[in-house]
Amino acid sequence: MIETQQFFMHGASNRFLVHFGEANPETLLSQIGEADGLLLVTKDQETDACMRIFNADGQEAEQCGNGLRCVALHLVRSKLVQSNTLTIRTLVGVSECVVRESCNEVEVTLSIPKIEENVSLAFPKLVYVNMGNPNAVYWTDEEPLSLREELGKTIAKDVTFKEGMNVHFARRDGEQYATCASHERGVGDTHASGTGGAAVFVASGAQGPFYVSSLGGTLTYRYNELGEVIMAGPAGYE
Repeated sequence: MIETQQFFMHGASNRFLVHFGEANPETLLSQIGEADGLLLVTKDQETDACMRIFNADGQEAEQCGNGLRCVALHLVRSKLVQSNTLTIRTLVGVSECVVRESCNEVEVTLSIPKIEENVSLAFPKLVYVNMGNPNAVYWTDEEPLSLREELGKTIAKDVTFKEGMNVHFARRDGEQYATCASHERGVGDTHASGTGGAAVFVASGAQGPFYVSSLGGTLTYRYNELGEVIMAGPAGYE
């Protein structure tokens, strides 16, 4: 049973207002302050919970890796589920989650990625990776934060991307490491992006474990036997 609760959480400093129970998203969005978005969690017939994701501008998003970790952690810590293994439904589908309470780390299953070709001829350097939501990776040898400041908003809001674009400026720091700075549609600059890190991992061509570091911390990625991306990282309360 989903009881009505409301609080702030973050996954690698990606901040959310989390609301458990039925509610009007528009009303809740007026309460998010400087958070990156809203997570609206309700009961589901086939999984442990359903999570809807709304960016700060009110646009509903398909998936949120950092948000999944937050919701999974609270479901376990509040005893709304009786196991540390659970499932959460988003618009993309069902994600399996494993909560490690001792270190506030959560592992979640994302979708099978799809690298898309010729999404926009205006930005030939971008690698487009669909993780159920649209992501673009811009590889650079420069400082990712500086490049994000220069190009992030311009790319994310380009008219060729009808639904907007999450763009991630990534520098390869080793065979299994990258540094990333993300600008997300409907949000702006973020301290981390769960699906963005997944896109960087996929675009890298590595097999995992692969480590993507951002201002909010480091997230770990690998593939499972089905070709789905598995992400692991921290979650916590504010």
